[in-house]
Amino acid sequence: MKNDFKVGIFFTAIGQYSNILIQFMVTVVLSRLLTPEDFGVVAIIQVFLVLFQILATAGMGPAIIQNKKLTDIDYGVLVNYSGVLSIILGLVFGIVGVIVSHIYDNPEFVALFWWMDVVVVAECLNTVPNAILSKEKNFKALNIRLVIANVFGAIFGIGTALLGMGVYALIISVAIPAIVTLICNFIIVRIKWTTSFSLAPLKAVFGFAKNQFISTILNYFSRNLDNMLVGKYFGPDILGYYSKSYQLLVLPNMAISQIVAPVLQPILSHYEEDISVIKDAYFKIINFLAVLAFPISFFMCLNADKIIYFLFGKQWQGAILPLSILSLSIWAQLLSNIYGNIMQSRNQSKLLMRTVLIQTVITILSIILGVLSQDILKLSMLVAFAYSINFFVANYILMKYTLKDKFRNLLKILLKPFLGGIVSAIIIVISNPFTDFDSYFICLLSRGAIWLAVIFVYLIVTGEIKSIKSFFGK
Repeated sequence: MKNDFKVGIFFTAIGQYSNILIQFMVTVVLSRLLTPEDFGVVAIIQVFLVLFQILATAGMGPAIIQNKKLTDIDYGVLVNYSGVLSIILGLVFGIVGVIVSHIYDNPEFVALFWWMDVVVVAECLNTVPNAILSKEKNFKALNIRLVIANVFGAIFGIGTALLGMGVYALIISVAIPAIVTLICNFIIVRIKWTTSFSLAPLKAVFGFAKNQFISTILNYFSRNLDNMLVGKYFGPDILGYYSKSYQLLVLPNMAISQIVAPVLQPILSHYEEDISVIKDAYFKIINFLAVLAFPISFFMCLNADKIIYFLFGKQWQGAILPLSILSLSIWAQLLSNIYGNIMQSRNQSKLLMRTVLIQTVITILSIILGVLSQDILKLSMLVAFAYSINFFVANYILMKYTLKDKFRNLLKILLKPFLGGIVSAIIIVISNPFTDFDSYFICLLSRGAIWLAVIFVYLIVTGEIKSIKSFFGK
């Protein structure tokens, strides 16, 4: 297991960090070539795109990974069903574009939805090959393919923006990686083709996939309802600011927890009945993530203005306060990103579904209250509050029903990292006036250096540095 984790995390880190770097470059360039309204329009489309991507995968990936009895022929049958589903969803997605154009009173949505249709079709066809690669723990192929796809997306996205294609450049930067991924998948993964549409493979994965699908749908609405309502009741420009701040909010997840999360289920599913092994792995991972999560939350909150100006320019000033407020929930989002993988590893898809249902109710109520306030800052505060509460809800359920342990034992693990975050916040508040340089880059560089030094000293003083070494060693 140790070697599988090392290999998985190594190649996932390569794929994830290159993905972050490429997306960062694309975002910085396009933010200076396009307007907040352009980003707001695409943010609305992406809300529906994510929904159709969920419908396309239908919880199939984790179900294939967890089921150890599927044969090569079964994979071929499941690909056939994916092909039929891709055609249906592609047509429906295009029709939804017509409806959305009337809801938002913008006829441009019709063409944009049909352009984005290729992503829906590709996502559907990619489901089975992606799951096979994860199940076989072929993390190298998964992530090298990701790098290749994102490079092509960046080239075409920036190139079309420079040619003056406006909002279509954003669409192309998303569509090209989906096409390249599909091509790579069917080169790498040897599917045993068949004309069969036997129901047996579907029945084999249906129970797990059903619960996973419902969980993902619920999570989708809790994650995207704010974008839907902000676009409708606040306008595309305000949505552009809000979505830009939210885009920065998920970067720590991509950079840290998303390196670990994709590796967990394929490896830990082999220890489904051994709770002690899974619990030990979870405690080590959550401790490592917490050491980074709390300080990152406070750093981004207290430096939101410099971050926005440096990355995107003065035209994005409206994103500063939402980012500052939402950043206070980064720790909760980052630490909540792996509990689902632990439940999947224990084959508890039904418990995962119920947990996500509770979280969704909390999040939706918070979003509705925020929208009714007609204040984007109040909405941001309520969304941040919902994410924080959801962390405690999910991990209480995880500890009690999945890991068979007491919730307070998890809180004990998080105490030192939380205090480290508080110490870093105090130092940031004291030192920021002395590092307020004209250059945003120099300003962030100096503040980041102080922040890293404080964390490093705190880890040594508290002895947490030993836990970090243990995590990377074991």
